[in-house]
Amino acid sequence: MRNTFVSTDRFEDFIFSSQVYTNARDLARFGLLYEQNGVWNDERLLSEKWIDFVRTPAPATAQRGNFYGGQWWLVPEDRNDIPKDAYATAGNRGQYVIVVPSYDLVIVRRGLDYGKQGFNKWDLTREVLKAFPVGYKAADD
Repeated sequence: MRNTFVSTDRFEDFIFSSQVYTNARDLARFGLLYEQNGVWNDERLLSEKWIDFVRTPAPATAQRGNFYGGQWWLVPEDRNDIPKDAYATAGNRGQYVIVVPSYDLVIVRRGLDYGKQGFNKWDLTREVLKAFPVGYKAADD
């Protein structure tokens, strides 16, 4: 990430759900790091265990649909219109990074939503995937 600034709150604490100022390209780089299983330019930056952790449903969500992993949102069990391997971040004003490994795809949405706007990251993912040919699967490395 080349143009990202991380700031602290008034108590000098880092709050990564806010106080991070970035652009779409850097968000895409962040998503690509995860889409590439923590490897960037042939160098491992994130452990495979961490990548597995963020994509594994948190036990606390099991009774409500396994919709959250380790700091990332997971595809809810009741969604059958997008691949189950997709996962996403969600910023506090409508910024999303959505990773879909089975499509080699990273979707970035830079939004500025105030209040409850009703924007759904999984509906966006479904619509973007319609641009791919029927039966498309990412090439194996």
